[in-house]
Amino acid sequence: MTIRTQINLEGWQDYRGKLGGAIIYTETSHHSLVPVRDQLNENGNGVFLDPNYETGTVGLFAYNNAKDVNKAIRSKVRYLFFGTRYEGSNIDFKNKYLIIGYQRIDKTKDVRSLHMQQYLNDQNPSFLALDVCMATWGQMRFVSFEDSYVLTDDTLHEWGYSGRVARPLRTIFKEEHAKILIEHLDSKADQTDEYIDTILEYREEE
Repeated sequence: MTIRTQINLEGWQDYRGKLGGAIIYTETSHHSLVPVRDQLNENGNGVFLDPNYETGTVGLFAYNNAKDVNKAIRSKVRYLFFGTRYEGSNIDFKNKYLIIGYQRIDKTKDVRSLHMQQYLNDQNPSFLALDVCMATWGQMRFVSFEDSYVLTDDTLHEWGYSGRVARPLRTIFKEEHAKILIEHLDSKADQTDEYIDTILEYREEE
């Protein structure tokens, strides 16, 4: 599980959480062989910079998921799970909710002041309503579409959670269920380097 670009970790705090997990939703590319974040706004829902595979961070370069990251840190969970609704060309996964990877949170930092400097002129800077904007750093692992964990309404209900597997899913998974997701993803081939390479190719196109 490689973090290719090392960032300056001065000011980051060591993090110790319990073995639970929170969902972070990301829009993903329809055209890539691996389900990388939609950095080119293919879906018309904006440019996504999280999860930032290149640096192993969430919330450092974008504030889209600030509320969910804050909630995860408050809940003291160890893992962030990255979910997406697949809308690509593979009919076997069409419209399914996939868990494509995770981050083990090792360090955190409040980056609200950084967002104030960089994004205050955005049209709707939603982070202004928040007291803190926590960013996370840690090892990440991502898999292919075919190896993703397909999360269903039935699974959620079997595990004792309410709600449906829709984009705003904000379930905090208990230890036993987080373990199921981690074991599934760890049993599959690690595609994180392929994700990073794809994003770097996108940057060259930009």
